[in-house]
Order: sequence, then structure tokens, then C-alpha cells
Amino acid sequence: MPPTVSDTKLRIPPEVADRLLQLLATDDAFRELFKGDRHAALVRAGLDADPSRLRETSALACLVVDKLASKSDIAAAREALTAHLASHNNHNNPHAFEAGAMHAVLRTG
Repeated sequence: MPPTVSDTKLRIPPEVADRLLQLLATDDAFRELFKGDRHAALVRAGLDADPSRLRETSALACLVVDKLASKSDIAAAREALTAHLASHNNHNNPHAFEAGAMHAVLRTG
């Protein structure tokens, strides 16, 4: 039986999601890293994975943000975003970090 999305999707532990959001809400250098290399950014936030291995899989294929939400927007929604990213019912797609999209994504989650 071929793997399902649930079998192949990346699970972001709550402590990693919280650290990721803390860094996105406060650290300009980390925000630049996230925009340029989301895989390395997740590892820096504490994800126990090799960034080059993550690039080889489709586990993070949709972890793309065209325009990252502001630090203040991420900080204001940090608790809800942490719950969203750590949920077993979503695909852990930080398109929720997209400027202007955060509230719509969190409403549907």
C-alpha cells in the first residue's frame, strides 16, 4: 500500500514550533535564513533532522512563504500558530506565516 499524506508529512514537535515562532517574531537574521533556507531554519529551531535530507523529501515541499508576516503579527498569533503547527490534523504548512494569510489559515484549522 502506498504511503498516505499522514504517513509522509513532517511532524513538528510543539517545542520546535514554539522556538521557530519565537525566532520568526524576534530575530531578523533568522527570518532571512527562513526565507532563504527553510530546512536549515527548522533545524536551527530544534528540529532533529539533517537539512539536506529534508530537501530530498517532499515532507516540506509546501513550506514556502512569498512574503513573511511581520514580527509583530507572528508574535501576536504565536500561541495559535504553535498549536496549529503541532497539530496532528494539519500538514504543518507554514503558509500561515504568509503576510495577510495568518488569520484565514488559523480560522480553518
